[in-house]
Formats: sequence, structure tokens, C-alpha cells
Amino acid sequence: MKRTYVAVLVAALTACASGGHGAGGGPSSAPSNPIAFPLFDGAAVLSSRHWRRTISAQPGATDRTVFAQGAGTYDGHDVVAGTQAMMPALETWLGDLAANPPPGYTVALTGNTIDTVRTHTRDLGFDFQAFTDTENGKRHGVVVMAVDPETLDEKAGPMLGLIGRIKYMPKMLRDPLDAQVRRQTGFSLTDASNPDTPIGAAISALTQLRDFGGRGIVLIDAVKQ
Repeated sequence: MKRTYVAVLVAALTACASGGHGAGGGPSSAPSNPIAFPLFDGAAVLSSRHWRRTISAQPGATDRTVFAQGAGTYDGHDVVAGTQAMMPALETWLGDLAANPPPGYTVALTGNTIDTVRTHTRDLGFDFQAFTDTENGKRHGVVVMAVDPETLDEKAGPMLGLIGRIKYMPKMLRDPLDAQVRRQTGFSLTDASNPDTPIGAAISALTQLRDFGGRGIVLIDAVKQ
């Protein structure tokens, strides 16, 4: 597997899923969207979780959006919703959100670097935007992601399979691969195999969306306590 292929895929997943599942969260019995941020019109909520996570560092740009106030304990949510809309419509929707953010929100990530990352993610079946607002005097970050599981499976299936097998690899094989990916992305493949990490949360959402049989919207937010 080419080094650049590993970097692009993991960067895509990392960029699109920065909140993750923290300790003590659980899916609601009647899922709804607890985040004051709009979903794509007509999207059906598939799952909703509250989580709490303590961090000591911020490994990536979108993490700095969600974990905006540095090391500490954050409360947040992640919401997975399904839609039969096609990706061009979802990409247009994300563009409209960026051009006209919901009241109180501003776009958190701009510039050539983010545009380049998004070009790669769209090729792999992802698109995303990040926003911030103020909640009870504290900075509140939200990442919104559109996902096409079919495209992701087609273009990155072998990589997803590797993520699923990484924890069973002998340490002498796993550690060098983890180190290589972490240097390029800030996350390891071991992180990706753990549902309590940001990238692991994204992969968990993909499983739900495959079962749903359409495209998906994932919202992740956090506020420092």
C-alpha cells in the first residue's frame, strides 16, 4: 500500500470526525438531534450520543475546532443521520452552509490547506465543514460531515480492512505502521480501530450508514467544561 494512499485516507477520516465517543455516552432510545445546528432537509436521525472526553493535546486542525479551548474535559455529542440524497446535493448543501452559516456561527476552517484536504476527501466519498459559535460564554465547535459509504468502500476498502485487523497484528508489525501514519496525520491505525477515538467514531458511523443504504450526515460538537 502506498504511503501517500495511507496518508490521504486517514487524513480524510480524521478531518471529518473530530469529536469521537467519550466515556459514559450511549445511544438514545429515540434518537434526535441535540445539537443546535441544522441537518440536511429530510435526513432521518439514526443515532445520537452524548459523550465526555478528556484531552491533553490537539493533534489536528479540526480537533482545534471542536476542542477549541485546549487541554481539558469536554462534553459533546455526535449525531448520525441518513438521507437518500446524492453526494453532489450534499456537497452543495455544505457549500451553502459555509456561504451562509446558521445564526451565531462562523466558518472555522478556511484557506488553501483545507481546500486541498477537502478535494481529497470528496474523491474518497467525504465532504465536511467546521463552524464555531459561543455557548454560555464558551467557544462551541461543530464539525458537519457528508459521507457516501459506497464510494468509500469502493476506493478505500483495503484500508478499512487494515484498520479492522490492526489490533490483531504482532506488535513488531503494528508499531512501525502506526508510527508512519501518526507522523503524517496525527492519528495511528490503532486509534482508528478504537471506537472511543475520533477516527474510530467516524468508522462506527460508516457501519450504520451501510446498513441504512444511503448517504449520511454526521454532526460532532463539543464545549469545554
